[in-house]
Amino acid sequence: MSSSQSIVPPRGLVLVTGVNGFIGSHIAKNLLSLGYHVRELNPSGHFEVVAVTDVTAPDAWSKVVKGVDGIVHVATDMSFDADPNKVITPMVQGVRNLLEAAASEPTVKRFVFTSSDRAISNVINGKEVSLDSRMWNDSAVENAWRPPPYEADRFWDVYAALKTQSEQEIWAFEKAEKPKFIINSVLPCFNIGPILHPKQPGSTGKWVRDFWRDPGHYKDLQQFGASWYISVEDTALLHIAALTQEDVERERLLGFAGPFNLNSWLHVFRQLDPAKPWPADDPSQEHNLCKVATRREVELLKRFRRSGWTSFYESVRQNCLESRE
Repeated sequence: MSSSQSIVPPRGLVLVTGVNGFIGSHIAKNLLSLGYHVRELNPSGHFEVVAVTDVTAPDAWSKVVKGVDGIVHVATDMSFDADPNKVITPMVQGVRNLLEAAASEPTVKRFVFTSSDRAISNVINGKEVSLDSRMWNDSAVENAWRPPPYEADRFWDVYAALKTQSEQEIWAFEKAEKPKFIINSVLPCFNIGPILHPKQPGSTGKWVRDFWRDPGHYKDLQQFGASWYISVEDTALLHIAALTQEDVERERLLGFAGPFNLNSWLHVFRQLDPAKPWPADDPSQEHNLCKVATRREVELLKRFRRSGWTSFYESVRQNCLESRE
């Protein structure tokens, strides 16, 4: 990437929230490799750590955004609590507070929000459905806010509604307040790739690694059924494109690399270690037949010397063999 293309030039200061997580750590790593300074991680070198104890407080972000050129808001509630009042309400307020703080800081040029494929639609198996960036997961919002009791199995709708309503908040803010900075969002699917630190929770990468270590440990992956994946490295680069590329304005970038189901994992695992007693393929596994146009996203990845999406095989291989132990 040439600095002439970048609206936030190298050596600029970027606030990355949730930088200790799976996606955030890869965003920070790639920013550092491109010469940026990152606020929030470890107090050494190009890292600058800042703590926010209550994101819902009106002035929670005022000091954090001082002097930053760009903001990448990755942090979210990963408790998988089924009560929307505990999950959605505070996180949406936190997004609003961060946007207001950013609007009061004249140095901010870009704001990038980490959304999710679940903000567009829940997983739809066995049907040919076209998905695009104009869609919203209204059904998840409706289901999440049904009256109590908040059954445990409601957590996926609550998570999808969290991402949907949080992202809708940023676009509502842009429409109403017309900030001087540009807003973009990235909507990744199931992230796969290397975990960068042994103490890192790892999120979806941990589920893959756990299955790899113990062939009997497939319950976490099984719950996803047939879905779509993306390399966490590709997710990071889409965020950086949304942050830096001058022609990326007010876009929802779709991180849909390709479909998979439980058998897809098994096919790769058998290639990586044929000696392990992997379960047999499940012939009843459905396929995700959704159609998603991602020409724009592939074009952006190519600006970072990628040929396109990282393959499922390579993403899983890195997740299993290159994660820090």
